[in-house]
Amino acid sequence: MNDYEKKDQSQELITNKQKSWHNTNVRWIALILACLFQFGSYFSTDYPSVLAEEIKDSFGKNQSDVNLLYTYYSLPNVILPLLGGLFIDAIGIRLAMVGFFAILIVGQFLCYISAVTGNFTTMLIGRLVFGLGGENCVVAQSYIVSKWFFGSELAFALGLNITFARLGSVLGAILLGKTYIWFGNSLSASMFFCLALLILAWVDAIVLALLDKYCDKRDNVEAKIEGDKITLSDIKEFKLDFHLLTLSCLTCYSAFFLFQYNNVEMFKLIYHMSPNQASNVYSIPYYSAALLTPVFGFVIDKFGRRTHLLVLCGGLLVLVNAMFITITCDTSDTCLTGPILGQILNGIYYSLYAAVMWPCVPLCVPERAVGTAFGVVNAVQNIGLTVFPIIVGHLISDETPTAYRHMLLFLGSTAIIGLISNIGLWFVDKQNGGKMAKPSLKDNTEVQDLSIQQQIDYSISEPKIE
Repeated sequence: MNDYEKKDQSQELITNKQKSWHNTNVRWIALILACLFQFGSYFSTDYPSVLAEEIKDSFGKNQSDVNLLYTYYSLPNVILPLLGGLFIDAIGIRLAMVGFFAILIVGQFLCYISAVTGNFTTMLIGRLVFGLGGENCVVAQSYIVSKWFFGSELAFALGLNITFARLGSVLGAILLGKTYIWFGNSLSASMFFCLALLILAWVDAIVLALLDKYCDKRDNVEAKIEGDKITLSDIKEFKLDFHLLTLSCLTCYSAFFLFQYNNVEMFKLIYHMSPNQASNVYSIPYYSAALLTPVFGFVIDKFGRRTHLLVLCGGLLVLVNAMFITITCDTSDTCLTGPILGQILNGIYYSLYAAVMWPCVPLCVPERAVGTAFGVVNAVQNIGLTVFPIIVGHLISDETPTAYRHMLLFLGSTAIIGLISNIGLWFVDKQNGGKMAKPSLKDNTEVQDLSIQQQIDYSISEPKIE
């Protein structure tokens, strides 16, 4: 091959690379498929909170037992985030995504069988199996989204994923209770509804995997490349900022989600809401997340200020818990104004925290240890979501207004620890040069140079894809 032929071949490769679907509007099709995938998954994930009373009536259980459904879901994810990367490397990112989603279907099928047979133990096993696939499924899907939007609108894309995930939660809150009533107080009908939607979402995941495979084949991406390894020895290199961020994730997410897991019953008991009113007020933070998270993601990409916003998030979370501790409803009339305002603030907190916290993780650790860092943060988060439901279930076991106030005091104390960790992270990051406060869109020269270097490294550290 002469020099001219080599030059022509190189130019052709450059041209093909420039025309990669990752850099065209096809990436928005991939994002839509990923969003629908998330929608179907989260529709089923949060059913214990919106069907708590129905579950208690069907199985003769109490609120402590309903909390166990979340404990069993989170329990396998104390370990799996540290091992999920090994599975993904072994079988490939696309097969992992489709396979993990199939595990979700098996878990939900067991929940359906439990509703048909009246066996609560089977439902606990189903939630355990559901948890085996849940977090790893999200990790695999998030990786594919990151592939399609790396170096561009990544925070916006991930924010839109959260939007559709929370739309799934909202629609579940609206429809699952109604399905229970429409089919003659049938919990099995609600469980079958979740199962059917998961199967449709699984088909969507297969289409996304095929699209991603075709794009990589078109771009001549090597299939034997491996990705970031989860290496526990990397943890010793993590600095104070990472540990503060991990503590923030543990406390802030636990305080928010444990309140959400139990507030439907609290709203009915303390504020005299009907089941429909309680479900609607419960859904407000998820409506907010659906609307605001992608907006916050875009703004943070452009302007930065992540540590400042983390402090704001911690303050909002403490304020919300203080509001619900002090709000009383002494009459037998329904009280809506205070709880609605509290849930609106909860929604702003949740939308902002999701858009701020996760993009901070890669900024705290060496680039080669990002996979380990995400694994550790997810594992610690799920320790909280495994242990805290047991604690809260014990606090509210007698299901009285006083018991729920004890729960709020506990969650408020947890939120205060989260606020303190966020303030500490702000000061530590400031001493380290304020890297978390910088914007990430490419109009920032320093960040652009970093993004280019990350793209080079990324091209040689991608998970196996066949």
